[in-house]
Amino acid sequence: MKHITILRHGKASQDPRFSNDFDRPLTDKGRKQLPRVAAFIGRSKVEPDWIVSSPALRAKETAEQIADNLGTSRPIVWSERAYLASAITLLEILRETPDIATHLVLVGHNPGMSDLAAGLCAGGDFRLNLQMPTAGVATLAAQVVHWRQLRWGCAELLGFVAPRFIKGLG
Repeated sequence: MKHITILRHGKASQDPRFSNDFDRPLTDKGRKQLPRVAAFIGRSKVEPDWIVSSPALRAKETAEQIADNLGTSRPIVWSERAYLASAITLLEILRETPDIATHLVLVGHNPGMSDLAAGLCAGGDFRLNLQMPTAGVATLAAQVVHWRQLRWGCAELLGFVAPRFIKGLG
């Protein structure tokens, strides 16, 4: 069994000074939410051992803070393809994960992240309507031995939470 945590990046700045979407940083609120989110992820039965992230600034800041809070020793994998990726592209990225990883944390953007969680659990994004808020977390258990075996409908949704509902952690 493989475990997947799908994490939408934290709340990002809408300031017009950041006209390039790729360079939008997290807001103070976005940064403050992440210790609680990391604590929630860290309570998983299977310790996260692999992080893949979009290199966009808001996702990068999210991934780095999550890794720091979890005490992850393995370097974060930066995937250019994860930036504003579709669910299909995100599934391809997951399938490329080395089998030594047992619990992957994927940090990225909507709508791809919501569609990926829905597709892995329900076989398609039209069967399960998940809308991930910023810093929202979906935890899944996939009934596969090898990452390359991931397919639509192979996972069970173990948890889905918005950061405002994570209290007393972090």
